[in-house]
Amino acid sequence: MFQLLRFKGVYIFLLVALVVSVVTIAPKNFDESTANAALGNICSSTTLRTIPTDPKATGPWPVGSKAVTISGLSAEVWYPATPGSESGKAKDVFNMKDYLPELTGPVSEHNVPMNSYRDLPIDSAYGKYPVIIMVHGTASFKYAHHVNCAHWASRGFVVVSADNPNIYITDFLDNIAGMLFADQDGDTKDIISALKSPSGQIAFLNNRIDTNRIGLAGHSAGGGAVASLSGERGVLVIIPMAAGASVSSNLRIKSAMLMGGIEDNTASWSSVQSAYNSTRVRNKRLVGIPDAGHMVFTNICEQVLKAEDYGVDLSLMESVANDGCGDDYIDEQLGWEIVNYATTAVFEEILQCNSTSASSIDSITSKYRGVVYRD
Repeated sequence: MFQLLRFKGVYIFLLVALVVSVVTIAPKNFDESTANAALGNICSSTTLRTIPTDPKATGPWPVGSKAVTISGLSAEVWYPATPGSESGKAKDVFNMKDYLPELTGPVSEHNVPMNSYRDLPIDSAYGKYPVIIMVHGTASFKYAHHVNCAHWASRGFVVVSADNPNIYITDFLDNIAGMLFADQDGDTKDIISALKSPSGQIAFLNNRIDTNRIGLAGHSAGGGAVASLSGERGVLVIIPMAAGASVSSNLRIKSAMLMGGIEDNTASWSSVQSAYNSTRVRNKRLVGIPDAGHMVFTNICEQVLKAEDYGVDLSLMESVANDGCGDDYIDEQLGWEIVNYATTAVFEEILQCNSTSASSIDSITSKYRGVVYRD
């Protein structure tokens, strides 16, 4: 039996840690005037390249990535880059030895490629771009959702994810008790504040982002953190994943979507459904992914298995780390695709004033067999 507790912004399961061509804003069949009127004209200052109507399709931008420090947090920014600037460049990587230094073998063996390119120029001919902040779970880290982050950036979002002190994988394995002092809520607030006046290592975002249009996504403990941030100015969309946490009510929030794995043994599907029922947001949705465990929302199953193969002691997080990884669960590529499809549709509906995306999410059950959907 698991019991969910909350202490200083951290959701904790007892017995096991929770691992945890220019067009104005629109793709085809998009009625900008209707959408802008409905959303208070929030997108009127933005122009974007033509974005595919299928939310799982990669967008028109190559994705740039930068390692930065934001408010003292080690973070990564993914963003729409100038098309052609990626020519001749190798894709960016992160290295697991930065998080698990006890890994043996050459450093290059632990490189993980991402669908982005280091330090490309941001596409300044378009924008301003809405913002998505992705918050990782317990014993996870900022790159754990890089597939999703790069996908969103390819479709016209600036995406930020940070290592949250005391709860990210290195800190967690060094001192599990330190997670009691994690403050993912506060870390996310600090990122929002810094983005409102970009300077230092994120100065390249100055006049390129619209912090009146912010989406928050979070996995597991990170989902619990973002669920509590509906009162933050500029936050319009919140998507908790495998969190079992209801989104707090606030008139500013225009949309919430709670997602869960139907075979999740850590944040059970029943707890996600209960959180959905308790969420008091005027436009709310629920998505359940079939044959999916807790880790379906991450991109690190392979890295977890490799770490175990190299003899790294992950026993503190073993139950959760294996909840959703392996042949007994949904194919990971299909899982990522479903997550990208659903989240992209909901973010674009509000943050890009895209009415076509709303119909996309409403048809998700016809696209993916076994998906559970409620609105």
